[in-house]
Amino acid sequence: MTPSRARHACEACRRLKRKCNKDWPSCSLCIRLGKVCDYSNPSSSRATEAAGLYPLFEDSGPSFPSSFFMDAHLFTPLNTTNALTRGPTSRLRLITSDHLPIEERGALHEEYFTSMHQWLPMISEKRLLDAHLALNDACHDLLLLCMKLCIIRVDKCPPSQHPLYSLAKYLSSSAENEGLASLRLIQALVLLAVYELSHAIHPAAYLTIGRAARLVILMGWHDRDAQQLFKPADTWSLLEEQRRTWWAVFILDRVINTETSGFPFATPEPSPDELLPVNDEDWGRGKSIPSQPLYTASFSTYAPLGCFARTCQAAHMLGKVINNRDAKQRSSQEAADLLTEAQSLHQALSALKLSIEQTAGYESGQSEYPLWSAISICVSAQSLLYSSYGCPDAPGTASRARLALDTEMQGLSVEGLRVLASSTGPRLAQIPTQCPLMARCFYAAATACAWFIREDGEPEMRDALGQMVSSLTVLSTRWAVAGEYLALLEHSGTLNLVDAEPIIVDAFSQ
Repeated sequence: MTPSRARHACEACRRLKRKCNKDWPSCSLCIRLGKVCDYSNPSSSRATEAAGLYPLFEDSGPSFPSSFFMDAHLFTPLNTTNALTRGPTSRLRLITSDHLPIEERGALHEEYFTSMHQWLPMISEKRLLDAHLALNDACHDLLLLCMKLCIIRVDKCPPSQHPLYSLAKYLSSSAENEGLASLRLIQALVLLAVYELSHAIHPAAYLTIGRAARLVILMGWHDRDAQQLFKPADTWSLLEEQRRTWWAVFILDRVINTETSGFPFATPEPSPDELLPVNDEDWGRGKSIPSQPLYTASFSTYAPLGCFARTCQAAHMLGKVINNRDAKQRSSQEAADLLTEAQSLHQALSALKLSIEQTAGYESGQSEYPLWSAISICVSAQSLLYSSYGCPDAPGTASRARLALDTEMQGLSVEGLRVLASSTGPRLAQIPTQCPLMARCFYAAATACAWFIREDGEPEMRDALGQMVSSLTVLSTRWAVAGEYLALLEHSGTLNLVDAEPIIVDAFSQ
């Protein structure tokens, strides 16, 4: 059989100025030299250029049961390892080995679990290192590629054009098209969405988290009373990892939709008996402990909650604030009811923020401190709530009667924005962070500072604004989303308020 032919010479032949016979998957020169043959070109990776030449997943393996959708009465939950997956072909192994050599995987694990995992702990390191579990799951290598994608620094090309990103996008789509459904595939999509969100690749982040949400719902992790594709997990560690992955999808879904007014969430509200992730340290050691319920009477510092559980609570509150804002803009609900709910949200967010700040080590100065995601989401929720009610002429309020509740909520909102701008934001800016979710927090504080500067010309707000801009500038060296927020501040004229400081100060002194 005649070997398949590439469209152009491989990288080695081009570099050595040799004639390439273009045999696929390896030309004769690379075979003779014992090197990996790279047919990539400046605009396309080898994986995407020759994607259709060879299958990426083995043919053998279970297929999706059509009765799941066609006749639920005839469907029986699958008795597999909680995954519909197949092993990787030699073609897929060749692709992944180019970007992730075996000898580099130990360093990848170390860097990922000491950075990204600290604020998004959804992957069990113990289970990830289990060679038996990874052997026949092609999505395992896809997950590793996405882990690497989230820890590399993108300097030489736009984040949306990075070859590893293009490869991860292609492989994840191929896995979905093959009908695969597994924990590793969902986790890979979550990390892909994190990369897109962190580098402001829109609407890709919105679409990717929607894909992850559909798979989570298909697996039945959003509600254990819903129709289940698989039989229940046979170990506590797997069940907890599934729960954490569901929460990771939920969190990103709320974060990505913070500013999209009127868009339905991809993930539903948690079920009434939903449990929070257990303490992160205990889970990391494989220690089985009871989970705490999501729905409680109040937020408490004394509850045995881990940092990730606090992040889940914050995301749940953010979702409620988004719903309140959307209902307020539609004006289809009684203003008094919305105002009462808004006051309850204010009280709950204040209690949650206090419980986070009183957690041991909150001001430790660690750049990868696990509570960064919790505090950033909580502050973003407060900012969104206060921005909706702080201005009497905001959309949705101008035609309403000036109720006592309205006036009270406006006062709470203005004071809340003042605390965000003059206290919370500057305090957070003093602690180095690499968490991309903090970019939204700094931006919210900066816009609040700008509002007070324009209204009252307060000098301390100008100082605080400078700190927010500096923090975004530092964070932009790691995540492009911070640079995009700086561009928005420039577009709104907010950056000019920092530059104009000497003139304003002189004017007040006269």
